[in-house]
Amino acid sequence: MTVLVVGATGFVGQQIAVSLKRRNHDVRGFVRGGARSPKAQGLLSAGVGIADGDLRDPGTLDAACRSVETVVCTVTTMPTGADDGIRRVDHEGVLALIGAAERAGVRKFVYTSYSGNLRIPSPLETAKRDCEARLLSGTMQAVVLRPSYFMEVWLGPHLGVDPMNGSARIYGSGDKKVSYISGVNVAEYAAAAVERETGRQAVLEMGGPDALSQLDAVRVFERVLGVSCHLEFVPIEALRARYDSPDPLQKAFGALMLGYDRGDVIPGAVELAKEYGVTLRSVADYAATLGEASHR
Repeated sequence: MTVLVVGATGFVGQQIAVSLKRRNHDVRGFVRGGARSPKAQGLLSAGVGIADGDLRDPGTLDAACRSVETVVCTVTTMPTGADDGIRRVDHEGVLALIGAAERAGVRKFVYTSYSGNLRIPSPLETAKRDCEARLLSGTMQAVVLRPSYFMEVWLGPHLGVDPMNGSARIYGSGDKKVSYISGVNVAEYAAAAVERETGRQAVLEMGGPDALSQLDAVRVFERVLGVSCHLEFVPIEALRARYDSPDPLQKAFGALMLGYDRGDVIPGAVELAKEYGVTLRSVADYAATLGEASHR
């Protein structure tokens, strides 16, 4: 099977590409700048082929999709949103990719969106839901992955959660539960969706094994790592102010943060993981990996 992975240099996309290559699929990573790009080197070393293209350049998409059976798209310009990326890449670029895949006769398209519980209007919400709708109304077999909040991102240093240094930022009240999921598990779901028969349409609402509040997650870090965290609360008013920004990126982040404050529990997450052969990682597992990394 020939698989094109769009977003192949990202955290999730690279794991998918390498995993499928190890399973003896013909895998191509869609990379801006092609094999010359420094970001392509990890893919090349794993034996993944490179398709040179840019979602902002529709002329490159038809060639990339030629002779491909399945497309996996994990691409996003978040968190930087550089050069109006949410509109040009996440929205218009992915819609153009879906059209190119249909023209090329691609059989299946696996698309990474986000939780269906998150419905606060924003440029990212518009991009994700429009691409979902286009895909689900098209001619290909469609698999829409809807993961909850990634633990590596929302419980990571970039967003102010740094238990190894004794600090944790809480967005809003911090008491609503979230089905945090690992990006590793999202990659495993995507690889499984490529290989198994999913039917005409499949929309997978995906979460981790436990629903924890932000405050619960901090307690897990403290217990597993033997640390004490100073809490910094970002008030709901600050989240709303960010959401009210005219800047598309700030508005998108504000929407995600408001959704985070409201919580996102995914029923049936454990059962779905069993169906797809995915062993879910918990926040405690993630905390343990942080501890192991700090001792290397």
